[in-house]
Amino acid sequence: MTKKDDNELVYEVIHGSISSFEVLVDRYQKTIFNMMFRMVGDYETAKDLTQDVFVKAFEKMGGFNFKFRFFSWIYRIAVNEAINWNRKRPTTESIDRTESWLVDKEVPDRIEEKSNLLHLELRKLEADYRVLVLLKYYCNMTYEEIAETTHIPVKKVRSRLFIAREQLRKGLIAKGFFEYD
Repeated sequence: MTKKDDNELVYEVIHGSISSFEVLVDRYQKTIFNMMFRMVGDYETAKDLTQDVFVKAFEKMGGFNFKFRFFSWIYRIAVNEAINWNRKRPTTESIDRTESWLVDKEVPDRIEEKSNLLHLELRKLEADYRVLVLLKYYCNMTYEEIAETTHIPVKKVRSRLFIAREQLRKGLIAKGFFEYD
């Protein structure tokens, strides 16, 4: 049996096939969850938001434009959900709590410590920059795919990613991220 492409599955969902929607969920659930987790920093919230993304995708499937790719369309829904959630929550929440967790923790493995520091600095980025970093480096999207997903011109994607990387680099240097190299 050949693997159906996303547009075939979307077409089938629009025409009533729940099993085709399940295939799309299986195909993208882990990626959407990982992006959500990195955007919101909380496992349970990421699970809830991931579920919300797929509910919204199912509800809006009839309006899907077949000239676009499905993954760009659903990532855009996910990005919007994460940004909306981040706007609604208090801004001083988890960074301080996470930093104290790092300090109180017994001497962590270097890789785990670096991962935690990187995660902290990612969380400090403005949501618009964080989304681009996640799409580029965690979802392995090209600049063109990011532009399609975010509806931002490729040139602006490149410049914002440059700014985001510089902010990350400065924050990581200040935290001693590169001292172990």
